[in-house]
Amino acid sequence: MKVIISLFLIVFTNLNVLYPGDSAYPLENGKRSMGIFQPRIYGIKNNMELSTHPILFIIKPNARLKIFHGEKKSIGIASRYSLDYPTHLLRLIQHRGYFAFISEDPDIGKIPHLLVLQGEFLGTKKFLNYTLSGKLGVSICPGGDLDPRHIIDYDLAYPRMALYHYGVGSNMGLDWDYRKSQKISMKVDLDILFLPEEHSFLEHKFLFYYSFSEKYTLSSGYKFSYGYYPFDEKNGLWNLFPIIDLSWRWEK
Repeated sequence: MKVIISLFLIVFTNLNVLYPGDSAYPLENGKRSMGIFQPRIYGIKNNMELSTHPILFIIKPNARLKIFHGEKKSIGIASRYSLDYPTHLLRLIQHRGYFAFISEDPDIGKIPHLLVLQGEFLGTKKFLNYTLSGKLGVSICPGGDLDPRHIIDYDLAYPRMALYHYGVGSNMGLDWDYRKSQKISMKVDLDILFLPEEHSFLEHKFLFYYSFSEKYTLSSGYKFSYGYYPFDEKNGLWNLFPIIDLSWRWEK
């Protein structure tokens, strides 16, 4: 059952958790990229980048837009905006019996309509063979009134679903991207999520990339999470999730 939960969490949180692409620099105009678990990214005109996951979009409409504003003191500056409508997905997993992640209880009611809006500022400094990126963001869920009994008390999912209840949250993070050669590169990041009346949630990721060619890249690594959850508010709990994906790039 834990394996099933982990797989669900990968799908549920893949856009902004596993492969966030936090560099301020957008994909070049006319270029495209996509992965099995990664969103499809479009490099478009005017230094902008649009991304969405086409398969997940059917049950969890989502979109993200990055706008590059130029460089200041050799630091690339960008803003990023996203919207997410998780209602259909949450209702899909709300039932009784096996593989039910959210209980169907007449005393609680149906999942309400939820819309999450997020805005972030990104900054990236380029060095000879690595880059450092920082981000600071705010998320809101207007009218967020999800009953806390609907929230999945599990790593990765809880701090994002709790936003549907509190209505507001914020995040900050730091990324280190290192390129050893044309075929080998690595990524290390650290993210902190903040919610009202909650302890901070800590997440860290390590990824190793191997490029078979200019088009195909294999990535593997892990995702670490640490936080306090309602089922054990006195003790912080950590977990580790393996990550593997295949991505590809092409031009328009």
